[in-house]
Amino acid sequence: MGKANPAGIESKEITFFDKYYKGQAYNPLGWRLRLSREVRSLRRVLRQGTLGRVLSLGCGDGQFELLLAPWANHVVGLDISSQGIEIARRHAARADIRNVEFRCLPFSELRWDEQFDTIICLAFLHHVPEVELPGLLNHCFAHITPGGMFYSQDPNRNGVLRKLGRVVMGASYHDYHSPDERELDPPELASQLRTAGFSTVTIRHIDLTLIPALFLLAKRVSWPLFLCRPIDFLWCHSPLARWSSGFVAVAAKDRRGDVG
Repeated sequence: MGKANPAGIESKEITFFDKYYKGQAYNPLGWRLRLSREVRSLRRVLRQGTLGRVLSLGCGDGQFELLLAPWANHVVGLDISSQGIEIARRHAARADIRNVEFRCLPFSELRWDEQFDTIICLAFLHHVPEVELPGLLNHCFAHITPGGMFYSQDPNRNGVLRKLGRVVMGASYHDYHSPDERELDPPELASQLRTAGFSTVTIRHIDLTLIPALFLLAKRVSWPLFLCRPIDFLWCHSPLARWSSGFVAVAAKDRRGDVG
C-alpha cells in the first residue's frame, strides 16, 4: 500500500494521542454533543434497521462505539493509542456493554481477514498518509458485505474557520492537530470511493463550529457549545455548506457485490 513510512508516522501519532486521551484535551460536554450528532447522522443513512457487524477504525476512547451498541450486532473498535483503548475498555465494562470489543492495533498491522456490514472511519482518514488512502479504501470495499455501508467524517480542506484559525492562532493552531494529519477534499474523497468500487457515494456537510470549539474550550466553560448545534445546522443546510469545517462521506456497496 504505497511507499510511506507507516511505522514512523504511527509512532508520532501514538505519542500525540496517548497524551491527548490521558490529558483529556477536549471538552467532555462538547465531545458528547459531537458524538451524539454523529450517531444521528449515521442512523439517518442506515440502509436497514441495524448496522450489523461493525468495524470502527480509529475508535479512540470508544465513546462513539458504545453509543452505536444498541444498533449493532457486534462492534470492533481499533486504535493505535493504548491510553485510548484502556479508557474505552473501562467505559465498556462500567456500562456492561458486551457487544463491543476494543483492540489496540497499529494501522500497519491491520489484518483484513474479517467481513463487516458497516465500516466507520470517524475522524480517521485524514490521519492516513495520502499515498496509503486509496489502498485503505480498496480494502474497506473488499471487506464490506454486499449491501453494506462505509461511513467517514473528516475535516474539510475548504473549511473557512480552519483557514481563519491558521491566521489568527499562528503556530498554536498546530497544538490541536497531530503531526501528520491533513484535511481532505470532499469531491476528491468521493471520487476515490467510487474508484474503490462503491456504487453510491454521498457527501454531506456536518460541522462548522462544534468540533473546533470543543477543543478550544477544553478547560473552559461549556455552555457556548450548545449554541454550536443550531449554528452548524443552519450553515450546513445553506449555500455556504461547502465551506464547512467537517464533512461526512457515505458509500454503499451494491447488494450483488459488483464494482461501481
